[in-house]
Amino acid sequence: MTIRRSPQDNVRVAAAWVVERTLASLSPTDSFLETVLARYDERDQGLLRELVFGTLRWLRRIDQVISDASSRRFEDIEEALQGPLRVAVYQLLFLDRVPAHAAVHEAVEQAHCLTHRGAASFVNAVLRRIARSPRLEDWPVREKDPMRRLAIEHSHPDLLVERWLERLGRDRTLEVLAANNRPKPLQLLAFRHRGGRELLAESLIDEGIEVEPSQLSPVGVTVRRGNPLTTEAFRRGDLYVQDEISQIAALLPAPRAGERILDAAAAPGGKSFALFAQQPGVRLTLADVSPARSFLLRSNLVRLSLDLPLLVADAGAPPWSSEATRFDRVVVDLPCSGTGTLRKNPELKWRISEREIGRMAEQGRRMLAGLAPHVAPGGLLVAITCSLELEENQEVVARFLDEHPEFSPLRLEDHLALPLAAGIEGPGSWRMLPGGDHDGFTVHVLKRSGGP
Repeated sequence: MTIRRSPQDNVRVAAAWVVERTLASLSPTDSFLETVLARYDERDQGLLRELVFGTLRWLRRIDQVISDASSRRFEDIEEALQGPLRVAVYQLLFLDRVPAHAAVHEAVEQAHCLTHRGAASFVNAVLRRIARSPRLEDWPVREKDPMRRLAIEHSHPDLLVERWLERLGRDRTLEVLAANNRPKPLQLLAFRHRGGRELLAESLIDEGIEVEPSQLSPVGVTVRRGNPLTTEAFRRGDLYVQDEISQIAALLPAPRAGERILDAAAAPGGKSFALFAQQPGVRLTLADVSPARSFLLRSNLVRLSLDLPLLVADAGAPPWSSEATRFDRVVVDLPCSGTGTLRKNPELKWRISEREIGRMAEQGRRMLAGLAPHVAPGGLLVAITCSLELEENQEVVARFLDEHPEFSPLRLEDHLALPLAAGIEGPGSWRMLPGGDHDGFTVHVLKRSGGP
């Protein structure tokens, strides 16, 4: 879409632009959001994020309401009007603090700038109709198929809802759908060698940030109010932004002092940072195949004042000899569809496909096979995804075990206590679904035979 008004003009214009650019590309929402955020003060930045992520979360439901209010298929509405309409309807249906007249007026003004007068009149008529009935229950979904109706009501693609109903059951699927449509609080990783989360919390509270200990991670802090990225604690490198389940995933099982660990797909650094935060005595080596992502990882290492060896290397074909270099633990983030992180990456919902899931699974199998020789006898191979899909997790690991009989699942019951033990799903398999304050992750821990 060509913008005839600069995103600098108005927060709602910027939100519509970010939504449209995100949906038209394969890039993360943040790659577009960051280009406009700096133009606004902190209050407007918060509104901009709310409009963008809220609209993307509820996109399918919003489109259904617009279609009903306009008496035409959403796809038949002029493309230039779709972004302004979606952002305006999100405000009307989900944000009490935004006056309806402001949302309608701004969308009509955008339509005037983007296209012809008749289109602006259309936008005005549709939004005023919705403003007179500004509740979701005023716009019931009339789809007869129960699965599709559920998907529209909860604003998810049919593909995911059908999969989850079959594999999780109705009750757990409803819980995941509801969690995905709730905003997620910011969570931070605190480093024990810098005083741990108690000292970090005190520092943040002194700067007006409201925080509390994360419920599951022993090195996690959850932010309830304020922006910790503007604090002295952030500038000193006392914290790293990371979901608490992402922290936990890297710590299964808990690391030991002196343990030699390879983080095989390390960028932007979260797994290594969690391991080091929990146990500063580990001996870490970081590797990532992408030079650009490795540059980001190196920048994080500098900000956190961590001196850890970093290699630009393909985890599926490491550049060292497996006989000369073996590790007590190899940790790898497998490529995946990200279906456990939809609450903070809602754009992923609208890109998912069976083909993409299969492609990611194949990449995961290749990475595990390439890393297997670099696990020392008696050592661990830890496969992590932020996906809930069997093809990217259980099926990848099952095929790997068939082809590598020297590995077997680690008995996690011997290493985890409640509440984390509740995530054990089978031999060597752990999963936490999205819920509470956290994302969804899947972890498989495999042990190589031999060794002490």
